[in-house]
Amino acid sequence: MKQLLFALLISVAVMMESCTMNTTMNREPHLSDTLYTAKAAMKIYDYNPTRALLIIDSAEIVGNMSRDRASFYRAKIFTMSFEGMHLDSAQKICLSLMNSDYVKNADNEESVLDLLISITRRKQDFEQWLKWSTEKVDFCRKNNNEVEALRTEAEIGVILAYLGHQDEGLQKLNDVIAELDKTRKFNEMDACIIALRRKVDVLQQCGMFDKIIPVAKKIIDKLDDYEQHPDDYHDGTFREPDADKLSDYCGFYRVKAYAYLARAYAETDDIPNSRYYLNLFENSRYGKTFDGRMMISMTWCKLGDYDKMLAIYDEVENYLKDDTINETYSTILLNRSIAANARGQHDKAYDYIKRHAELSQLISNQLHESKINEYAARYRAQEQEMELQRQTLLNRMQNIIIIIMFVILLVILFFYNSSVFQKKKLTEKNSALVKFIDDKTKQSQVVENLKDETEDEKRLLEACRLLREHPDMKVADVAKKVKLTPQRLQKLFRERYSMSLTEYRLSHKK
Repeated sequence: MKQLLFALLISVAVMMESCTMNTTMNREPHLSDTLYTAKAAMKIYDYNPTRALLIIDSAEIVGNMSRDRASFYRAKIFTMSFEGMHLDSAQKICLSLMNSDYVKNADNEESVLDLLISITRRKQDFEQWLKWSTEKVDFCRKNNNEVEALRTEAEIGVILAYLGHQDEGLQKLNDVIAELDKTRKFNEMDACIIALRRKVDVLQQCGMFDKIIPVAKKIIDKLDDYEQHPDDYHDGTFREPDADKLSDYCGFYRVKAYAYLARAYAETDDIPNSRYYLNLFENSRYGKTFDGRMMISMTWCKLGDYDKMLAIYDEVENYLKDDTINETYSTILLNRSIAANARGQHDKAYDYIKRHAELSQLISNQLHESKINEYAARYRAQEQEMELQRQTLLNRMQNIIIIIMFVILLVILFFYNSSVFQKKKLTEKNSALVKFIDDKTKQSQVVENLKDETEDEKRLLEACRLLREHPDMKVADVAKKVKLTPQRLQKLFRERYSMSLTEYRLSHKK
């Protein structure tokens, strides 16, 4: 029997393994994939995301990567590539990972939380963005990582501003910056620069361009101090660049600050300072990139350098092709209208501003509709969850009632059995006493002839004889015959034999 059971278990295991292989090997590995690793995939994800996904699949198939880790990297590639077309898929993968054993490892949990924050930020899903950012803060504090918690709180400040709570958002950012500015270490400095950049984003949104200037200059001052005293900032954290990368790190954030200053001075009509920082920005390596030129396009518009602005917009439109239902294209139409109006091309300006208004309304309607659908889906999910909780509670109550009834039944049975046992025990005891009394009274037909007994004993034995021979005789009549009161007779009998006269009499009626 044991051998048969063992054989069945082996067969089931083989069948399960076959099923797993059939479902896992959904893509054939490429012969040119010499390195089936996440590192190989992430080297090419930005310019060839499809190929990066194939490498991840191959890495999973050959065993270089677990299924959950492969899923995480797929979500990461979906998030960082494909122009945001697969953000929903990436979010679905991350939510699945959050409910799996993958996040039992703290580093994995933090990575998934970071990815969820990035996804919801790109989707502009402020509710979920705030949810995951708050969860990340709690996670960091639970793991004694205060700097990372503050870095994420700066993100929450931006979310609050987007949600219309500008004062609350700015206050949170100021608190974070003040806390991070206390320590002269790289990790704190890097987090402080990020918080300062977040503050610039909020100030731009609020139109407070005059307040951007000291914030941007603070970024430059911190970078200058770090470049001059790198050893004082050294803390060995993973974010700290190597010595040969220090200049690139500082240069990247410094030119960002130049862009902030160029825009802020342009908006406050300080044209010389605006052009000074604009020149520094354009002569930097980042300023010559597509992203850099797009970042500074609003400044060119404000300064009246429409040719530069329109050139970058032509490039963007060529890149977007038919994908024009987005905020980027809406901004382009608005700024094209400004440029056309400034050049006296009022018909063009009117056409652009009309298209801008229509597109803005369309985007608003789509956003509103998606929000309605999203809230409706959440409502349905909440209803289902409440129904499940109701059923669970009902089942739990039914189980409790059954347990209570079972306990009551056990108690009843216990007391019943105890009563029966006690009654049986008492009956046995009484039977033995009755036999003892009967034997004693039968020793002599005349109780008065007993010489070794007391008068009370003789009276008791005579009462027993009378009850035995005349079981229907009343106790009062028996007491009268033995010259005792009924109460005295009852007392003496119970003291002597531990039972009542009634019980003795009943034993002879059976």
